Amino acid sequence: MRSGKGGVGKPVQHLVLFRLPTTPGPEVEAEMRRQIAPWAGVIPGLRRLRFGADTGGRAQGYQFALLTEFDDQAAMDAYVTHPLHASFLQWVVERHFEVMRFDYPLDEATSLLES
Repeated sequence: MRSGKGGVGKPVQHLVLFRLPTTPGPEVEAEMRRQIAPWAGVIPGLRRLRFGADTGGRAQGYQFALLTEFDDQAAMDAYVTHPLHASFLQWVVERHFEVMRFDYPLDEATSLLES
């Protein structure tokens, strides 16, 4: 059984889906973006940052996705406790978002096509 930790020294991708119990207004997306955007260039080891709202209607009610990529597992572990992430997480918890997280290493087995 795998530990759930990325391989040593390998980049790690962290995908998070967010779902509110009610349909969020545009102000929710704007506030999420306002809080997430400053992470770029500030959180050490963060090498990719994407955020968006579902447009396909096939996400089983999940309304937003956050995709981050880190230099390695240690960088992702540090991100979890970084003050910018901690503040955002508190905001998410206070609004009762349902959150699904999925992490995996980026290596020859998981990187099937690179642009």
